Amino acid sequence: MIRVFCYFLLAPVVVGQSFNDYDLPPHDYYNAPLTDPMSNLLKRLHAGELALEEPSGKPLVERLLVELDIPVSSQILVFTKTSLQRRAVHPGNPRAIYFNEEVYLGWMPNGRIEITSIDPNLGGVFYFQRPLDEPERLLFAREERCLGCHAGSATNFLPGLLGMSVFPDADGRNLRSVPSFDRVSHDAPFEDRWGGWFLTGHTGRVKHMANVLAKGSRRDPVLQPDGRENKASLQEFFDLDLHLRPDSDVLALLIHDHQIGMHYCFLEALYRVRQGLYDAKIDDDSRHALTRLRPNDVADIGACVDRLMRYLLFADEVSLGDESWQDGGDYRAAFLKDRRPDQKGRALKDLRLAGRLFEHRCSYMIYSQSFAALPRPLREEVYFRLHTILTTDVEAFDHLSGSEKQAIHEILTETLPEARDYWANL
Repeated sequence: MIRVFCYFLLAPVVVGQSFNDYDLPPHDYYNAPLTDPMSNLLKRLHAGELALEEPSGKPLVERLLVELDIPVSSQILVFTKTSLQRRAVHPGNPRAIYFNEEVYLGWMPNGRIEITSIDPNLGGVFYFQRPLDEPERLLFAREERCLGCHAGSATNFLPGLLGMSVFPDADGRNLRSVPSFDRVSHDAPFEDRWGGWFLTGHTGRVKHMANVLAKGSRRDPVLQPDGRENKASLQEFFDLDLHLRPDSDVLALLIHDHQIGMHYCFLEALYRVRQGLYDAKIDDDSRHALTRLRPNDVADIGACVDRLMRYLLFADEVSLGDESWQDGGDYRAAFLKDRRPDQKGRALKDLRLAGRLFEHRCSYMIYSQSFAALPRPLREEVYFRLHTILTTDVEAFDHLSGSEKQAIHEILTETLPEARDYWANL
């Protein structure tokens, strides 16, 4: 059996070399056919198969959530001026974000709808509702301005998702970003997480930055500490009737953080492997193709897959502490609706919410379209490494007990046919 790369980076994981040619072959971001959910919805709209005649605001948001299969219970609220609509957002008028595993929809009262839809072959595709006073224009258009941030240094110049934690002042302006919070993920320390976001639910004794404003200067901002943890209601901050729901559920925030980080790992691996195979003129669809890349690409892609594996298996997840976290309940049901149980009833989406987010620490995003669209050599490399990690002792993944590794392997064998078939031939 050939080993493609050194299996794991034992040093701390660092951000890889930036990548800034997503608009060129073989990626062709601006001209490649789009297959993401929002693009598919707009194709139906332009073909006359669908009509969106609801007025702007809540009615249109509710209709889009239905059409895009996004649960309204996924609502999370951010009150910082970190979107294209800076003037409309402030602590008294937060921006709501609704999401599933492929689409993220943002909206605030008296504002326009912003949508990031994940194309499995390209990454984030960004749409912006037309100006509210220009009804003659197309309802939604692809918005290249979004890439100024969403394909900038924070995403290593790839078209990806962002989530910021900042010190917000009373108007929602960013006094300073949290230095350790470069990109949202389950790895971010909670004391640095959710600055500029509202949060409802019980987080025990874990400290975070949600529900609080900062004062002072950009050089030395200080959080106002009073009563920000374990909020049951946000009524002290804004008129709850302005939004579809009165909450910003802690479970939705936790899932959002994990998903965005996982999307980025898939996106980085997709672009780097596709570029490497293209540059080397390789069309072999087995994992052994990765050994024939140019030497620098072998090293870069090896490190990239190391990062992906550590994230996929929650190797660097920040602990939730010993006390159980309590969510509002509505989003939990929506999240678990499509869980894939094995014969013993276990699934990767099973929640723990004490100590760690999930019972079985392998991301459910391995079932996603984003993972399925990765080049086959890369998917086979992931399966090969998964099998090695889950069936042998690997020091870099000793956070997984023997019983948890066995459970994950059994769940994947029963619920992910491609992995099962690959493992059967090892």
